[in-house]
Amino acid sequence: MNVLYDYQAFDMQTHGGVSRCFAELYRHLPDYVHADFGICETDNVYLQQMGFRPNGYTYKHFISQRDFKWKKGLFKAYYNLKYGHPEKWDKRPILNQLKTEFMLKAGKFDVFHPTFFDSYFLNDIGNKPFVITVHDMIPELYPQYYARDDIQIRQKNQVIPRAAHIVAVSEQTKKDLVRMMHIPEEKVTVVYHGADSSPYIPSERRAFDFEYILYVGERHFYKNFDVFAKDCIPILKRHKELKVVCTGKPFDYDEQAMLEGYGIADRFVYRFMETNQEFLDLYHNAVAFVYPSDYEGFGIPILEAWKADCPVMLNRASCFPEIAGDAAIYFQVKDGSSDFEEQFETLYHMDSNERSRFIDVQRSRLQRYSWESSAQKLAEVYKTVIE
Repeated sequence: MNVLYDYQAFDMQTHGGVSRCFAELYRHLPDYVHADFGICETDNVYLQQMGFRPNGYTYKHFISQRDFKWKKGLFKAYYNLKYGHPEKWDKRPILNQLKTEFMLKAGKFDVFHPTFFDSYFLNDIGNKPFVITVHDMIPELYPQYYARDDIQIRQKNQVIPRAAHIVAVSEQTKKDLVRMMHIPEEKVTVVYHGADSSPYIPSERRAFDFEYILYVGERHFYKNFDVFAKDCIPILKRHKELKVVCTGKPFDYDEQAMLEGYGIADRFVYRFMETNQEFLDLYHNAVAFVYPSDYEGFGIPILEAWKADCPVMLNRASCFPEIAGDAAIYFQVKDGSSDFEEQFETLYHMDSNERSRFIDVQRSRLQRYSWESSAQKLAEVYKTVIE
């Protein structure tokens, strides 16, 4: 069985999220599946780890490693002609898209799996089937934050109904997809994300010499960061040694102003983590990892926290109860407020035995999620599509 993946997620992201999912699935596909990427070169760290060339490599090694007078023009002409776009001979070639289109037209695959929703491939795929993965329905569920003609919404409406089969990353995402796009349930298969199976050994050196609550990732809109920050006020006043550490992007002007208005700006610390070891250590040494979001397609940080033996606290919303089961402490965000303070104090005052038992429950739940089983289920979807 031959599967072709495209470039989209890997051109969009250097790391994290959708591109990580596809890279892990590719690594763990069963032996009877042969997979190719329509990619010449990339800045994506996961593909580079698998041996793909970095961006700029193709130009650097074109004819000569040195620049010369006509090199750029010859490069543009050669690759646009090579991939069948003579009308673009003087334009910068979009190498990964051109290569994917070239491979689609060659037709040496059984099933195509685009890694996002751009419909560029529909004219080139012929009668070959394609599978599409839906990670969430956030733009459709939160129209107050997205325009009606948002490009992702438009592309989804073009691509999803024409797919031979659809993969959703949780039952919650499947329900939203079926309800909002009227897709038949039998056309959608849930394939959960997996957990990284590499061993984790905590570092002896800690990043901080204080206790902290950990917040990971984006903080906008439905993420409820503002509610979370407000709920932290009495907690931080009560526990003078406690702070909140946030990853992702540095605090913007509005966030900084909000924290200063609450009088807790000095208790919120931003930290950029350069390596996976540093990231897992940040989880491992936290009092708790908190995920107050109203909606996620799956929630990979939950698995990361479990792997690092970090207690997990979740908003009882979206797919969180489905993914975490009894391996989390839940709070409820409603109408701009929550019972987070009460639930955090319950966790904070656990004795060592109670905390250890809770960590054991998390470790057990983590065993449900592996990239091997996810890739096997995805391969079965491919088999169904081409039979």
